[in-house]
Amino acid sequence: MAMMLAMQLNATVDGTYKSIVSEYTLGTDGSITQRVSKVLKYNTHHSFFKLFGETFVIYNPEYQKVKVDTSYTIQKDGTIIKTPANAFNYVLPSMAAKAPDYNKLTELVITHTGLELGATAYLEYTITTEAGAYNCLDIDETIGVQGADIDKYQVIVNIPEGTALRWSLTDSKVKPTIKGGKYTWTFTGIKSAKGEANTPYSYGGVPHLAATTARTLADNLMPLTIETRDLRRTPSEYLKNAKSDRERVDAIQKYIVSGLANCGVKPYHTANCVRQCGRVMETAYGTEAEKALAMAKLMRAEGLQAKAAVVYPTAQDVKTVRNVAEYCVYWEGLLLSVKKTGESPLMWRGDRYTVCDLAGENLELPYKKTEITLSAKSEISKQKVTTEAEYSVNPQRNVTKKENINNKFSEEKKGLEENNGYITYTLPSPAPRSVDTWGMRKLGKERNAAFEIPYTVNEKCEYELTLNGVTSVTKSVQKSLKNSVGSVNISIENKDGKIVVKRSIELNTSIIPANKYKDFLTIMRLWNNDNMRKVILKK
Repeated sequence: MAMMLAMQLNATVDGTYKSIVSEYTLGTDGSITQRVSKVLKYNTHHSFFKLFGETFVIYNPEYQKVKVDTSYTIQKDGTIIKTPANAFNYVLPSMAAKAPDYNKLTELVITHTGLELGATAYLEYTITTEAGAYNCLDIDETIGVQGADIDKYQVIVNIPEGTALRWSLTDSKVKPTIKGGKYTWTFTGIKSAKGEANTPYSYGGVPHLAATTARTLADNLMPLTIETRDLRRTPSEYLKNAKSDRERVDAIQKYIVSGLANCGVKPYHTANCVRQCGRVMETAYGTEAEKALAMAKLMRAEGLQAKAAVVYPTAQDVKTVRNVAEYCVYWEGLLLSVKKTGESPLMWRGDRYTVCDLAGENLELPYKKTEITLSAKSEISKQKVTTEAEYSVNPQRNVTKKENINNKFSEEKKGLEENNGYITYTLPSPAPRSVDTWGMRKLGKERNAAFEIPYTVNEKCEYELTLNGVTSVTKSVQKSLKNSVGSVNISIENKDGKIVVKRSIELNTSIIPANKYKDFLTIMRLWNNDNMRKVILKK
């Protein structure tokens, strides 16, 4: 009985939104009003102690105003608790901390009072944006909340009749009702978003709505293209040892990544305005967008034809400033990150992301399935293992315009794992970018959302182990598995005083739907099986 009760409690979702309404109105003068209404029932202590005890509203008081229209709680017995004045507090958003140029940004923190199990909080507030602050109406709504089911979620868009609205919706077949200039999307029965690891951006069963009145992506991105003629150069200490173009690229990227602090403010927090390169360098910090623009400008100052780029999930048809997945720099077919040195990992994810310049034009990336091969020869004695190995990674993204680069490494391993006269040796894995580097050894048994892997891959490894003064007690084995996601083949063979091990894994899709996750899990369990990557020897 106690176990059944525990199972019921564990199955209870923390909160239930009885309704959420997010309504946008574009005035004929260009002003924008957003009215948000939420009704939330608290089902667990965790819901009000950790998840939904407060509501956070970020706005820019330079051109926006916030007004709380309704805020109260109805307790389980029907008692109404009005939110007191001291429950409304204005603070600096954490994203703007240590960023003086953005210290005017404000976060209204609404603390809900009278909370208890079974209580329901009612909140309605309005954000009014002055005419001319934005060049168009942009909407980016994720129709899902981690920790709460949603009975009904409505997104309403009111625009002047005759104004075109471009929109797209992922992971849902809901269509809007349209009456004149009023569009209404109504979603019902939305289950709690689980917040599962490796859930792809704008996939995974959580509806994502994007809408804009901009005619084209170029119109939408236009505010980011405003550039002054301030001539700036990368600090000389970064460039002093750079000779080749690639070395100059690496030096400038190092300055952007390490020499400038990060700021989490997004362009839509500042009317899609970004600070110029000179100001970013003077203040020694920048937003992701500012860093991309500054890096491209500093590269051009060195004669390198670079341009800032924006990256979007391909599944999102309507692309705007609000739903940019990442800001990067594009140079000679490479996509350079401003978050860390080297290429952006999105270089290897061209099957699911679209890269555009600030004119809205697509930039081609040479996407290919990653091919990895390893050939290793080892000699194992009682005291040590000596290995000579050669591996290749194709495409090799670390060197411009070069692929199929072979790499060699040597390894000597002493102090082998020994127990009662038996020696255990674990086979090395190829590097870099092998499946082992993904860190996917601990995977959940079930999945509600789609699962994303870094890139599609075909990895083949062959090991030839020569035995010197030891004998094999490793059993020969042959394991093969193929399903909807890919395949694994592993063989261990004792032959002529040697052990030959062949391992291969192929994954054909980078986004694995939840209904195919068990196929992926089966493949990874076999690939990660420690018994299939070790040999046992006897002295």
